[in-house]
Amino acid sequence: MIRSIRRFLLISLLISITIASSITAIGNYLLDKQIIQPYLDEQLIKIAYFIKVLTRFSYNNNTNQQKIVAYLKHLNPKGKQTLVFQVWSPDGKLLLNSTLTSQQSLKNVPLGFNDIQIKGNDWRTLSKIDQSSHNKIIVAELYDIRNKLSDDITRNNAYILLVTYPIFGALIWVIVGLALRSITQVTTEISTRASTYLEPVDPEKTPEEIKPLISALNELFIRLRLAFDRNKRFSADAAHELRTPLAALKTQAQVALKATNSIDRQHALEKVVESVDRSSHMVTQLLTLSRWGQEITLEKHDVDLHKLATEVIAYLVPIAVEKNIDIELAPPPSHTIIEGNETTLSILIRNIVDNAIRYTPAQGAVKVAILNQEPFILFRVIDTGPGIPPELRERVFERFFRVMGTTETGSGLGLAIVQQIAELHHAKVILSNPNDSQSLQFDVLFRDPHIP
Repeated sequence: MIRSIRRFLLISLLISITIASSITAIGNYLLDKQIIQPYLDEQLIKIAYFIKVLTRFSYNNNTNQQKIVAYLKHLNPKGKQTLVFQVWSPDGKLLLNSTLTSQQSLKNVPLGFNDIQIKGNDWRTLSKIDQSSHNKIIVAELYDIRNKLSDDITRNNAYILLVTYPIFGALIWVIVGLALRSITQVTTEISTRASTYLEPVDPEKTPEEIKPLISALNELFIRLRLAFDRNKRFSADAAHELRTPLAALKTQAQVALKATNSIDRQHALEKVVESVDRSSHMVTQLLTLSRWGQEITLEKHDVDLHKLATEVIAYLVPIAVEKNIDIELAPPPSHTIIEGNETTLSILIRNIVDNAIRYTPAQGAVKVAILNQEPFILFRVIDTGPGIPPELRERVFERFFRVMGTTETGSGLGLAIVQQIAELHHAKVILSNPNDSQSLQFDVLFRDPHIP
């Protein structure tokens, strides 16, 4: 696990520099023969040419020999002989030579460049024939000089690397620190926030590499804010809406305690039960509305809308019978499969049908149908109730909103839950009057997943 990005980058980059420098040094050392050796061989050619020019005037001239020896002495460091020569005539006579090679003949060295040993040391030789005098000129250089040059280059590279290591380390440390400054700024900005401040972080001021992290963090802030708002709203709604039922419940309980006859006591207790049922219904609706926020993702699969409606309506039939309301589910069309969440869809159907039963007067009717209207599958409920005025059809989906003059019990949350579930399924809710009557037609349009 990486504990420090800066330390990790520092160590990684320094190791990379070390590996790269080592490969370069090894490469230079191995390429020595292809780069340095030809260059030094070129120097032997120049020395051989210099000797050829001097010997062309007089082979036995001591002045020329002294000039050549002085030249070679100038090339040899600290008096150590690292360059030697011999000049042989065509008849095998030694014309010129250096002191080191005076006791060892180089006359038989092959023409061109060769590697030989002189007194136990490795030498690089160049042998040429002067086309004018036909003399054989042999020049030799001690291999130690060549090896020393390669070793010096490698050693100097190592010294340079060691000297620049601290500089590399300091530069990497500073550069990485500057690169990570934006992360530090974001960290400081988030750490100093109040616990209730969940506004998104500005991604424009951050590098491209951490923008995905900032985007994910902002999405988390949004989800947290929505969750906090939902919980805060639930607490406020519960406190507000339960105050009246609880007060009524207390009043009815006090009436039951003070009742002087069984009839009044029975009536008061029935009111207590009614208040408890209403409070229970309201708490259930509040919890449902709180649980399903717009930011959640539902697990969806194929749902048979007609089959689900049949099950829900069967549960609500006793309520309709109690009010003497005729409830009818039309035969299904050929295709009633939609993509959705079965649990939330059953709540949507129950709230719509229950709402229709509640507001339809006795002897009325509630008709439920599933229709195919490409590219939609339509869930429709028509009741014979008082309907909703057109100017209020948008407001009935607001939380706790109830049409003035309504006498039926309710929490004002049922249609808000319906709207929320419809939005989670990307469905559209439409309220209208069938055949210009006062009744209410409630349509929910679901997209048919089998039609592109």
